Amino acid sequence: MDRWMRWIVFAAAAAAAAAAPGRALAEPPEKVVLAFDGADIYIDTGARDGVGAGSELELLHEVVARDPRTGAMLRDRFALGTLVVTKSGDRISVARATAELRPRILAGDRVRLLSAPRAFADPWAERIAASKGGAAPASPARPAGAPAGPSPDHAERARAAWQDTLGKPPEQRIARWLEMLAADPQSPYRAAVQREIAALKQQIAAREAALAAAASAHTDDRVPRIAQLAAQLAIPADAPLAVAQIHSAVPGRPIELAFAIRDPGEVTRAWLYVRARGEAGYRRTELAPDGDAYLRGTIAGEQVVGPAMQWYVEAAAGNAAPVAVLGSPLDPRTIAVEREAAEPPVGRGRSHIDAHVDYVDFDGKLGGGFDQYYQAEIDFTYRFLTPLYAVRLGFGTLSGTGGPKDVIDADPMGTCQDTSGAYRCKRVTFSYVYTELEHRLRPNVAVMFRPQVGLVTSDFVAGGAGGRCTSSDIDGCEFLTGFGGRLRVRLGDEAGTNLVIGAGFTQGVGTLLEAAYHWRPTPVIPVQLSVQVTDQPVPEDFGVRLIADVGWRRLSWFYPSARVSYQARDIDHAGVSGGFAMNFDW
Repeated sequence: MDRWMRWIVFAAAAAAAAAAPGRALAEPPEKVVLAFDGADIYIDTGARDGVGAGSELELLHEVVARDPRTGAMLRDRFALGTLVVTKSGDRISVARATAELRPRILAGDRVRLLSAPRAFADPWAERIAASKGGAAPASPARPAGAPAGPSPDHAERARAAWQDTLGKPPEQRIARWLEMLAADPQSPYRAAVQREIAALKQQIAAREAALAAAASAHTDDRVPRIAQLAAQLAIPADAPLAVAQIHSAVPGRPIELAFAIRDPGEVTRAWLYVRARGEAGYRRTELAPDGDAYLRGTIAGEQVVGPAMQWYVEAAAGNAAPVAVLGSPLDPRTIAVEREAAEPPVGRGRSHIDAHVDYVDFDGKLGGGFDQYYQAEIDFTYRFLTPLYAVRLGFGTLSGTGGPKDVIDADPMGTCQDTSGAYRCKRVTFSYVYTELEHRLRPNVAVMFRPQVGLVTSDFVAGGAGGRCTSSDIDGCEFLTGFGGRLRVRLGDEAGTNLVIGAGFTQGVGTLLEAAYHWRPTPVIPVQLSVQVTDQPVPEDFGVRLIADVGWRRLSWFYPSARVSYQARDIDHAGVSGGFAMNFDW
């Protein structure tokens, strides 16, 4: 199939070449790309045109477009690259192109000979002439009688002139084209250049007509159009500047302002003054001219803050002193700034988990006495920020033994019995859940209220062995629902230095008064020092606890801490205890 297609292309090219002499000889015949066969490119030019193996051809791509202003059809050609002839017949040549150029070649693209034309001898004609004793005729460089085609000099001059006209006004483009025609009177591109010059002259005529119409355009009452525009904007007739009124703006977003000048002779410079409502003074920026009839300025986004902002404009003509022309310092224009309706994005530090365990020993017996207890709590905090700042949900347990300190200290046997032999201590276990609500009154003042409820299990009778509550004798146990609560106030930054003061009470367990001071000596070491006054685990005698909690925060989302405490109900009834805590943030 490829072989038949090749013969069809050869036949078509030969027919075209045979018909070529019948056309007008005013311009050379166009040489075009005929077809493709793999990497081979067939072109309708050959030895008769001075083309042979090694000749270089310039590939031209023609662009045709209609001028939307004049309706004229514009044509231009652009050089795509160079083809190298690999073999050539009398009228057909085969060429190759680079891999980058090959996909851009289309059938019908024009070609032009770049290298010098050469003369070729037909070997069959040489044999015939030799047999007859004569010389073989050389193939002509081009068809007899055809005018010389455009040389590379003509193309280069046209290309240089076209490059010089890019981006220039029509008058300068016409002058450059005329200069090229004068320097190259035999240019084959003369007709195209003359059409381009005619189109440019039409553009100049249309532009001048539009400018004349704009200069003479008036309303029926001879009011200039710019003054009519200012009137439509509801600007007072005596104001030299006109601007559309802005009623509201989005916080943090710049505002672009454009001021129309009624009479350019009255305003040569102007300044915009802006301030947020409540600021001490205005910030001034100079308005930039935009043509003969406009001034432009921008209110920076950082100045667009709520609930409103104020502005006015001063203007001056020549060296005259500036005067207020739109608003004034005492009566400025106002732009309302809208509130952000979007919920603030969820960020780090909104969630927290706190888990801590404490062992408290008031009589220094380390588990062998009658005035000790342990307490464990874990809670989850989520900060809503507004309108309620935070909510904590948690549960805990408190279990221990307590009683009158005088009885505990006076009994030499350590059995918590008084002089009559009655057992005076009580074992208590309290398992509870709680919810704490935190509300911020000020950025550095927060109130926290925590109701809690749980099950209290204790000895049924505080005297006699039969009243003891044990796992093997639940008849000696008393069960009741323990209600309680705690109120705290935090003064200071939650994540920095602050002081927390609070008080709490739980039915059947006791009272707790506390004050805690938080600070960070270094970014990785959070410290909390607390003092508590309490009668837990049973409501008997009050004592004082001193607690130090020191953390180690090498990770942003987790840090552990160690707790050491000293507690005493009097100077002879005291002990040292401790605990630990874990904190998670995200």
